[in-house]
Amino acid sequence: MRAINVLLAILVSLLIVLGVFEGGLRLLGFPPPQKLNHFDPTLGWSLQPDKTTVRKTAEYTAEFEVNGLGLRDDADLTAAKPADTFRVVCLGDSFTLGFAVQREDLFVDQLERLWNAEGRKVDVVNTGTEAYSTDQEAMWLLENGDAFAPDLVLLFSYDNDFYWNGQSSYFGPMQKPRFDASGKLDTKSPLTLTKSDGLYEKSAIVNFVRTKVPALYSMFVAPTTDHRFTPAVGSRPILMEHASVFSPPADFMKDAYARTGGALKALKNKCDALGAKLVVAPIPSHSAIEPAFAKTFGPAALGVANTSDWDPNLPVSTMLQLCEANGIQTLDARAALKAATLKGEGSMYFQTDWHLNPAGNLAFAEFLDASLKGMNVFPAAHGATAESSVTQSRIPVAASTQAGMPTWMRVFLGLWVVLTTIYFGTYTDEPKWQPPLKVGGMLALIFTIVLGGEQVLAMVPPAIAQKVVLAFVLWLFCFILYKLRLKIPTIFELLKAFTMRGHWYLMPLVVVLLSIGSLLVVAASSPLVAPFIYTLF
Repeated sequence: MRAINVLLAILVSLLIVLGVFEGGLRLLGFPPPQKLNHFDPTLGWSLQPDKTTVRKTAEYTAEFEVNGLGLRDDADLTAAKPADTFRVVCLGDSFTLGFAVQREDLFVDQLERLWNAEGRKVDVVNTGTEAYSTDQEAMWLLENGDAFAPDLVLLFSYDNDFYWNGQSSYFGPMQKPRFDASGKLDTKSPLTLTKSDGLYEKSAIVNFVRTKVPALYSMFVAPTTDHRFTPAVGSRPILMEHASVFSPPADFMKDAYARTGGALKALKNKCDALGAKLVVAPIPSHSAIEPAFAKTFGPAALGVANTSDWDPNLPVSTMLQLCEANGIQTLDARAALKAATLKGEGSMYFQTDWHLNPAGNLAFAEFLDASLKGMNVFPAAHGATAESSVTQSRIPVAASTQAGMPTWMRVFLGLWVVLTTIYFGTYTDEPKWQPPLKVGGMLALIFTIVLGGEQVLAMVPPAIAQKVVLAFVLWLFCFILYKLRLKIPTIFELLKAFTMRGHWYLMPLVVVLLSIGSLLVVAASSPLVAPFIYTLF
């Protein structure tokens, strides 16, 4: 029995350590990803109907409200097209979904607002889904086209679509539809979910290892194929989805290009059957628009030092050629996005995340609006009756409607009252005027650290800000260890004593008391570090 209790004490201690790391990573901005998708037997995966979540990083905050149809669109959207309405269906991946922007900034919604502001009765349906490739987008229309009855279909492809068009599953567990070169579906239906690989979606620790140490993650957590290869001009293995920037193409990409052409054939045939016009507008990568970014992306993501060894424009050019071969009209946004960048409007993309930022979405919407009007996609019955512009139609980000003092000030005053009351009851012999000043001064310093630190970090690139935070936390941890160096043996002796006696039920209390006591000892010994330690509480 004692052996079992000792084992339980060790397990409880390990769980406490893992819990501390889990909570610490979440506080430092490394939370597990917010899952929007669920298994779909036809498409592989799709957005969860009526799902609501928020994605937040140092670069962006994006709120997602998925409607009952499983689309990031209006809640009252119906599959049946309203009478006398020109319906536009947008097919795409996370760019079209608006992975990192609010809906008011997303190019899809900006277009709909603009066209309606011009007096056109236009309904724009956003089917964008994270990690979709061309074949899944084509399959969505094959399955839903009759119900939605579009007049215009817009396909927004991206660089990594090519590779995944050649695969029948996505990173192992998730099967997906795939077309052959003739446009025939060559995967079995219904699809199946071979296994669950959602551990990283629930744990900040696993997600941190997955993103920061992918080799370790692949070795121990996800020992399935990691879809990597070493380019002929590269120095190390990279993700196969980046292979579309190299020429001549790798052998596995030849099949992927052929299958991409097949998916386009299937999509065009369905559009023809629906009587809908099809237009493809490939979304260029950050590297294709900003050469300075390409110089850092090559070594970091591709393992290629020279920009002459790869071409960021190749994926867009390849898609345009495949569309031309299949008689599909296209739009090339590269010149417009480059022009917007050179006009001093800043980068069109987030710097850490690879998606279009609000400025990029605006520039892309302006390009699409002008180009589609130039193609005369709207019939006379849906002509403009008023003048408008994409910029004018944008809905500004709503300001806070909360009246009165800000939240942080109410929290400050609440803590000040509570802590001052406790101070009065604990130190009854001190002059009555001292506790309010001491508590208020310490709280002011702590709030300055938190709020001021956020403002300072917001002024530097997110990638650098994240490294600064990690470096500071590491420094603080090392400083605490240094201050406790003489007490660490005693701490371990206490933990060992409770463990060997099998007092597993006391381990959480012992760990908490030792941790808080040790931090308070360090805070008392160093006034300069004390505010930072109190901030942890």
